[in-house]
Amino acid sequence: MINSLQLSHMIMEPLLRFEGGCKTGSQLFETVKTCVVNSLELKEVTSFEDAYYFLASGFATVFIDGVSKCLALGIQGFEKRTTDEPPVESDIKGAKECFTETLNDNKAVLRRRIKSPALKLKQLKVGNEVKKSVVIAYIKGVADDELVSDVEQRITEAPIENLQDFGELSSFLDSDISSFFSAVGSTERPDKLCSKLLEGRVAVLIDGTPFALFVPHLFSDSFTTVDDYDDLPFYATFNRLLKYFAFFISIVLPGLYVAAGTFHQELIPTSLLYTIAMAEATTPFTLMQEAIMEFILYEIMREAGIRLPKMIGHAVAIIGALVIGDAVVNAGLVGSPMLVVVAVTAIASYVIYPLYESVSVLRLIFIFLGGFSGIYGIVLGISVICVNIGALNPYGVPFSAPISPLNVKSLGDLFYRESWRKLARRKVRIQNLRGVDINGI
Repeated sequence: MINSLQLSHMIMEPLLRFEGGCKTGSQLFETVKTCVVNSLELKEVTSFEDAYYFLASGFATVFIDGVSKCLALGIQGFEKRTTDEPPVESDIKGAKECFTETLNDNKAVLRRRIKSPALKLKQLKVGNEVKKSVVIAYIKGVADDELVSDVEQRITEAPIENLQDFGELSSFLDSDISSFFSAVGSTERPDKLCSKLLEGRVAVLIDGTPFALFVPHLFSDSFTTVDDYDDLPFYATFNRLLKYFAFFISIVLPGLYVAAGTFHQELIPTSLLYTIAMAEATTPFTLMQEAIMEFILYEIMREAGIRLPKMIGHAVAIIGALVIGDAVVNAGLVGSPMLVVVAVTAIASYVIYPLYESVSVLRLIFIFLGGFSGIYGIVLGISVICVNIGALNPYGVPFSAPISPLNVKSLGDLFYRESWRKLARRKVRIQNLRGVDINGI
């Protein structure tokens, strides 16, 4: 975990050549600290717990007999991943760097992008059994002080024994209201996180994970990408509207198809109704059963493709295409129209990948609603989702902002994207949105 060459030249060799001459242990400690050993990271440690923490972080410790503290010197030398292209949040025109598992590298990336003394990085230790470094990042004067204090309080009071990944801490930063949507955003892109910090958000970096958290996270954040701000306004607007449409059909389309085919055949054109009837006449299952079976098979194939080694992952895709695409239709288990609906819905769900977890469960719920109560159930389900989104109020900021309460000034970067001539004149701050009451959290 250390660099042996640095240990030899910066600590061992100076100590062995030091002739001493100090009368007390305290004097020797100060002499060693200021005149003998060399390190860019030098800390005074007063407890064994902190000493173990620094040792596990790649530090060397120097103890002197008779002194109730020791020196911790940073000579890290462990292997670490480089800031390559983001593997999950890929963009065409955005920056080709991502966060890594090394906390110091992640802090350096933020410093390099936001060259301002207003950028504050406050480091904490989280974990009752095993300590892990967590950094709270914000821009002084931009982020609200109450928001920063609330985030810090939630982190320090979290009853976590051993923090290993960002998901464990995310639950304590999220809203207390049960929902299919999270009020905590995550990203592996430094450019995206910097833009959130400049809007007054607060970021949380965790040692050992390449994903950074930021709060408050809004519903509209899932429909924006870095490419939206590099493309021309008309094309960025087209992509933005496409994402909202893909989100809607990925949730509602399967349930709507099941509802129309089961209870509301009069809504389907005659020619299409004849095709659906012919396909369903040869299958032993109802539309709802077909839809549930197809989506469960699809999720199994998708999960297998993710977990398998990359060398054989493509084999799962081939088998899945044969099983789901051709074999089940020829065997008379599923009709061709249902297969088209499943394929369109599956592709649409990847357009808004940050919401994929929510979409994958919600569409199954809508299939049940459509199969048991028709379009009335679909409308009721949409209403419940809208009410739930409107009820979330993380850190005093409405999760549905700036859609509800409607903020006219923010529409230029919501459903459509204005030109940079107009966007550059606006100073977007999360605490300035309508309905925000950060001081009341």
